[in-house]
Amino acid sequence: MRLIEELFRGKGYIDGITIINLDGEILFTAKFNEKLNPGVLQDDTVGKNFFEIYQNLDPNTSTTIKALECGVPAYVEDQLLKIKGKESIHITSLSIPIKRGERTVGAIDLSLQEPENDAAPEVVPVQLSTSDFSKDKTEKLFNRDIAHFTVDDIIANEKKMRQLKAYVPVVANCTLPVLIYGETGTGKEVFAQAIHNASPRRDMPFVAQNCAALPETLLESILFGTAKGAFTGATENKGLFELADGGTLFLDEINSMPIQLQSKLLRVLQDGCFRSLGSRYVKNVDVKVIAAINVDPLLAIEKGQLRQDIYYRLSMMSINIPPLRERRGDIHSFIKLYVNKHNETFRKQIRYISKNLIDAMEAYDWPGNLRELEHIIVYGMSQVDGTETVLKLKDIQDKFPELRADSGRSARESIRLLHQPDLPTGPCSLRQTMRELERSLICEALEAAGGNVSKAARRLQIPRQTLNRRIQEYEIEL
Repeated sequence: MRLIEELFRGKGYIDGITIINLDGEILFTAKFNEKLNPGVLQDDTVGKNFFEIYQNLDPNTSTTIKALECGVPAYVEDQLLKIKGKESIHITSLSIPIKRGERTVGAIDLSLQEPENDAAPEVVPVQLSTSDFSKDKTEKLFNRDIAHFTVDDIIANEKKMRQLKAYVPVVANCTLPVLIYGETGTGKEVFAQAIHNASPRRDMPFVAQNCAALPETLLESILFGTAKGAFTGATENKGLFELADGGTLFLDEINSMPIQLQSKLLRVLQDGCFRSLGSRYVKNVDVKVIAAINVDPLLAIEKGQLRQDIYYRLSMMSINIPPLRERRGDIHSFIKLYVNKHNETFRKQIRYISKNLIDAMEAYDWPGNLRELEHIIVYGMSQVDGTETVLKLKDIQDKFPELRADSGRSARESIRLLHQPDLPTGPCSLRQTMRELERSLICEALEAAGGNVSKAARRLQIPRQTLNRRIQEYEIEL
């Protein structure tokens, strides 16, 4: 809120909010100032195209469209706004992209009407760029990703992971570029952020870009910026290298970058020099480049997806993150991490994880790595009763058949895991442990007896009435 107050010159409020999707369709609008109201009800505005309502704007003059297209916030002061059926007014506008993971899915615009001044000349709509911020501080804040993760956030119980974790400070304290290789979902960006935060650049920008998330035609201008007049409607734009100057630029899925663009990247890696798109002038930057690739780099070279000289330049310092199936000793720690994280998400109170669930998770190969593991834990957390304190294998049983099918484990091993006593790990009372063991044995006996309570009672060598009471007590479904 303090940043919004500063951007809007200490006023501490806004006059309007507008949200659009990728097609420029207005999803929501709220106008708290009569002059910003387009003269129609909100229900009539929602669903219309943004430019149908705001007549004088186009992709080059709209902060909202700039934020949508470029994936970074855009800010402009004293902009002329012509609303259909209304007089022109001047506004200050801050537009912020809405993202789902790496993908931009919409934009939200916050606007404030400028005070009227009859003596002031009419302002021509400004040509916006993603770097049009009124204050250096806000440019720095909005044109950088936040590097949240540090070395301490890297889970490393396995020897290989402990070695990689210890290597992070070594990589961080030199200016050489870094190549991180790992399958999708292994946590490459966690390492990239940890390297940035362990480096002398920690107080400078950290900028991340997934090279596969942008069309080839846009990638060069996003990376290196554009000169005014480089193409029709082009304005002077800073690229990610300039925005990351003094800090770190993380390029994910670098094998998705066009080969011809990789040659331009090579020059920046060698001497920090480049030309913006359409510019005759050479620019110099001081940027530490961290690149990531989700396939074997040598295979990417063989397929023509990665230049060999780029690989040699990047891999002088390299980190190879093993897949989760090769670091099973870390799985338990990740389960605890995700349970703690999503206790808050679902307002649950899980404090323990059953041994049976951990055994099943450690037995699976996890082709989707950490993302798949979190997906399963999220499902379990959404299913578990709000009064439970233990996350059990039964809480993910609807998903577990999919895991068993994918992992190729034998049916016998899967049944063994499902019927093992679902005991909680960590500190737990003897009474609770015995209850879990008793419930598990009853379930196993009932399944062996085909749901027949009398047969199950004989297997357990207890009276049928006692078994019925236990079934009701443990809420076991027949």
